[in-house]
Amino acid sequence: MIHEGYNQQGPKMNDSPKRSIRSRCTGVCRLNADRVCIGCHRDAEQISAWADASTDDREEINCIAALREQRMTRRPA
Repeated sequence: MIHEGYNQQGPKMNDSPKRSIRSRCTGVCRLNADRVCIGCHRDAEQISAWADASTDDREEINCIAALREQRMTRRPA
């Protein structure tokens, strides 16, 4: 008997488990005047969307937050 999601060679290639994208949360959880967390550099909308976000959306949120962190911590030349 072959179980659903398997062929005779094993799991189907498109049935691989979802990649886990780690949250940038640092536990600080304080928003500045622009509604951006000073710990993880995600904005309030990104924080609230995280739980239901797809893997691609989570990667995008983390990328945007990393760029925001660079801008916020960059020192003037």
